[in-house]
Amino acid sequence: MLDTQINIQGLKGLQNHIDFVDKMLSMKTDGNFQKYIQDKVLEIAHKVTDERLIGGTTNDDAIELYKSNHKIREEEQGFILYNDTQIPAEVNGVQNNIENYPNGMFNVALAFEYGVGIIGQNTPSNDGAWAYNIQGYNFGWILPQAVSGEVGIQTAGYMGFEIYRYIAIEVEKQLKKWVEEYYRKEVK
Repeated sequence: MLDTQINIQGLKGLQNHIDFVDKMLSMKTDGNFQKYIQDKVLEIAHKVTDERLIGGTTNDDAIELYKSNHKIREEEQGFILYNDTQIPAEVNGVQNNIENYPNGMFNVALAFEYGVGIIGQNTPSNDGAWAYNIQGYNFGWILPQAVSGEVGIQTAGYMGFEIYRYIAIEVEKQLKKWVEEYYRKEVK
């Protein structure tokens, strides 16, 4: 993790290097160090989410819920950052295909990470009621309301925001710096 150059001058230099290695190894089980890194990872999660989760969806309530729902789960060998944000799958009281959603919930976290979009013509549900809206080169799709026949859902879907992939990239860039900062401030 840390790039070190070993240039030991005598027994005192060797002892200093052994002490350094011991302190670095002790950080692995140091609860304060674990909390420090977790806090840094959560900061990055919020930063990346704010930067990437713009445009592409109109559900502002779900966006805010997702942004506030990054969590840390302690594991034996460290921790896991995750987001399990879900919202009811029904849209404006209409429960089209709600049986396709576990517990009737739509997984916002997966949709924001991987994207969402349905090709209407290949969707066997709703008796082929899907239609494409190609007016003005807007290649979205629509699903008429089951009862009234009016447009019930109109969307083009959206590509994934890949939030957690970008969090991982940013954490990897910052981790060495965080370890060194903690060592200088708390261990040395």
